Order: sequence, then structure tokens, then C-alpha cells
Amino acid sequence: MGRGDVGGPGSALIFRDLPDGLAAGATTRQLAPDGLGAGETARRLAEALGAASAEISRVVQVHGCEVVEVSGPAVRGGDRVRGEADALITEMPDRLLAVSTADCVPILLADPETGWLAAVHAGWRGTALRIVDAVLDRLENRGVSPRNLLALFGPSISGSAYEVGPEVTGALRKALPAEAMAGGGIQPGRGDRSHVDLGLVNEALLLLRGVSAGRVRREPLCTATDADRFPSFRREGPRAGRIVTGIVRIERPLGA
Repeated sequence: MGRGDVGGPGSALIFRDLPDGLAAGATTRQLAPDGLGAGETARRLAEALGAASAEISRVVQVHGCEVVEVSGPAVRGGDRVRGEADALITEMPDRLLAVSTADCVPILLADPETGWLAAVHAGWRGTALRIVDAVLDRLENRGVSPRNLLALFGPSISGSAYEVGPEVTGALRKALPAEAMAGGGIQPGRGDRSHVDLGLVNEALLLLRGVSAGRVRREPLCTATDADRFPSFRREGPRAGRIVTGIVRIERPLGA
């Protein structure tokens, strides 16, 4: 994203220079206006990624650390909600793994060697519950080395715009290794409040597990300050729309 975005009306934010067959990106208000359902928003993203017939796989997000594995035959053009969880993984092609956010951190993972993919929704509660570690544990159990992973971060609220109380910072400090906070993930705010950069914290957690810094893409796309492109719960409250961030491996027919 960022320098390699597709711009203009009706566009998605698309990650460039990915391995052959891999496509990933996120919606904008221009592509999917507020009020559009999650399934239709994800379908528009699939079309923008060149995977119009892919099965949409998504979950009811609950700010936890459950991980759903997507397997079995794909339903061409289908939209499947796979229970309550905050991350999905698959090794199957033609499935768009999709998460919805409006300030929380969407993280996409891909192992070009094994074909495994993941989509993660990480709010502060999920971060404190170690959702990233839960996903990496599942992937490692299936033969994925963190060193091989690409980590792609979608739009989320920036640290400067995300000021929270001591209950949030206390939960994060209690649950996470000190190294995850050492790079400026928590900064002083007003009074007893602090600024938390959840994207930076989750990036640090990935690096601590062995993901290479050179394989992480985290662009400065702030949902709270870019009202033209993104909805934001912090800015708009419960009426905020949602961004869908997703990843898919497209299996091309022979001769295509």
C-alpha cells in the first residue's frame, strides 16, 4: 500500500509486488460506502483484487484470540461466515480471508512457500490476548516458519490519534513482553492517559516470533485522520462503517 496504491474514485488499496498468484488489499469509502454489508464490501474487494469468483470467508469478530481454519471445497462466489473468532487461516486457493475494522489493526500473513494465508483482527483486547501468537502457533503447527512469512498491515488508527486510559495500557503491559513496548508502542498522553500504537505493538510481536523486518509492510494509513477514505469508530462512534481487509491466493486455470 502507500506508494503503490491504486488511486482514484472506486479504488481499493492494493498491496503491490506480491508473489505470483497472491493478492491482498483493503477497501475505501470510495469502493464500499458506509452502510454496505460486510459480505458485499468483501465481494467488492475480491473483484478489485482480480478474484471475483473467490469464496468469501469471514467471521463474527469478538475481540478475542480464537482462530478458524478454512478448509474443504470452495463455494464459487460464496460468502461464508465461519463462527465467532478474530482470525482465519487457510492453505486453500480461491478463498478471500477477510476481516472488518474501523480503527483496529488488520494483519494479513502469507507464506509463499507453503501457500498458507492468515487474516487477523487485532484490537487492544485481542492484542492483549495474544491473537498474533495464536495465529503463529497454528501456522507453525502446519509447517510454516515465521521467517518465510510476509506480514501486511491494513489501515488502522495511529498512535497519535489513539489516546486511552490506564486500564488499556495496564492490560497490554501485563500481557505482553516488555520488548513489544520498547519501540514506542506506548507514549505519554494527557494526565493518566497514554497514546498506544497498536500497529507498532503487533509488528513488534511478529518480529519477536521471528518474522523478518524486511518482510513487514506497515504504511502510515490512519483511519482516524483520513475521513475521506476511511471510517473510524473513534471519530464517528457506533455509526461508523467498516473497512474490509483481505488476502487470497488465486489459482489460475492451466493455459490462463
